Amino acid sequence: MESQLTNTPTLQLLPEFESIAAELFEVLSSFTEEDINTIPFEGSWTAGQVGEHIYKSASGISHSLQGEVKQTDRDPGQKIEAIRDVFLNFDLKFTSPEFIRPSELPHDKTLLLRCLKIIMEEIRQQAQTQDLTAICLQSVLPGFGDLTRLELNYFIIFHTQRHIHQLKKIKSYC
Repeated sequence: MESQLTNTPTLQLLPEFESIAAELFEVLSSFTEEDINTIPFEGSWTAGQVGEHIYKSASGISHSLQGEVKQTDRDPGQKIEAIRDVFLNFDLKFTSPEFIRPSELPHDKTLLLRCLKIIMEEIRQQAQTQDLTAICLQSVLPGFGDLTRLELNYFIIFHTQRHIHQLKKIKSYC
């Protein structure tokens, strides 16, 4: 197993995370207060609901990152490619688990952006200070088995990228 200092995914994590977070804030900020709560087409979430879903998902992952861990005996980035392949395949459609499904209530754009900034900063700080090679024992991604902190951080990146794609599609209808 490569050391954490020379592991390429580990070295790329923070720049990729910061880039995706910045893009998320840029795209969500481009919606007007009215548009953030407008359903663009049948079966779609609003931009506010997408933002709330990202927040709920990131909050759950942050909780897992802070939970109990164990050391791994495998490459800590072994499952990154599989996670990427699933979440960045835009032909695949998913049903959100109930616990991260957004509410039907109107969303306040300023409050939503503030909440997202707080959780993204929390996750960024965790990535800088935690042992990313450790396996989280409270992993929340069915079908992937045990995941390291590194892999969960990449899940956040790919999940957010997926929803940025969705937000851009929603924006095209506004």
